[in-house]
Amino acid sequence: MSRSRSFNRFHRYLARQKRRGLRTALPRFREELDVIGVPVNHSRNILRRLWGREIQLELQESDA
Repeated sequence: MSRSRSFNRFHRYLARQKRRGLRTALPRFREELDVIGVPVNHSRNILRRLWGREIQLELQESDA
């Protein structure tokens, strides 16, 4: 790895460490970390889309 690339990677690492330290020190940002760590549940949106498709198919079948 060249010197400039390792230099940049090291400074990105330091910046990441500083951000983590600030987030733990400031209570406002701690709440955002809790939200970020929660897995997203898309099942409700998927079920809604499927329900809409079923209604469309039923309407198309009744027209035919």
